[in-house]
Amino acid sequence: MEISTLEAKYKYKYSRFFKQLWEEGMIDWMNGRTSEFVDDETWENSVYPKIKSNPPVLLHTGGFDFEMFTPAEMLNFKFDEFWDIEKHKFIPFAKTEEGAIFAFYKNIETDGESSVVCIWDDMNETEVLAKNFEDFIFRKMIEAVYDVDKDDLSGDYKNDGFEGYRVDILNDLKTISPYLKNEYVEILNDVYNREEVEKGVISFSLLSHDELCKLIHKELNFKELNTVFEHEIN
Repeated sequence: MEISTLEAKYKYKYSRFFKQLWEEGMIDWMNGRTSEFVDDETWENSVYPKIKSNPPVLLHTGGFDFEMFTPAEMLNFKFDEFWDIEKHKFIPFAKTEEGAIFAFYKNIETDGESSVVCIWDDMNETEVLAKNFEDFIFRKMIEAVYDVDKDDLSGDYKNDGFEGYRVDILNDLKTISPYLKNEYVEILNDVYNREEVEKGVISFSLLSHDELCKLIHKELNFKELNTVFEHEIN
């Protein structure tokens, strides 16, 4: 699918940064596949092995419950009937397993680029996460190594634990690095290569909560960062 199809649907112009990622396959978690899975095929056994070592954006660093929409899912997204989409201009691109939606938010723009928001499921709350898509990627990638749940690790990295996870997040960093500003790449490379710190019996981290908050504030700061607003029809 051409990105112009989505632009026509949403009456929206994606940023040059997002368009480059799209055109070079970095948004595509399906490795170009558009057909249905058949018989015993799943995404895990038929697509993931092909993209694991050279992953598209946020494949391992978006969070264990993060999933990028396919182009068809972006095009055919059904807005909740309670959302005030006349007032709030959302352009969805990803979701969580629990139903939260990540979207560009045209109402808040910085230097011509839309902010990125999280629209929480079953709540009349939307949170502003970043002023643009590049900052969103950095935020997700730095958050990916704070408070990494051991249960999530044991599910996906049963044999290799945190070191198996580290291999995958470094692969994410490898493929996204040519697109990110050098400062972001340097910070992520430093943090990703630290020795993990075990936080009791629950999780691992490569940085403290204080450092995480300071990095987000320093690198991503803008007026609306972390603000929350209601998005449903009154």
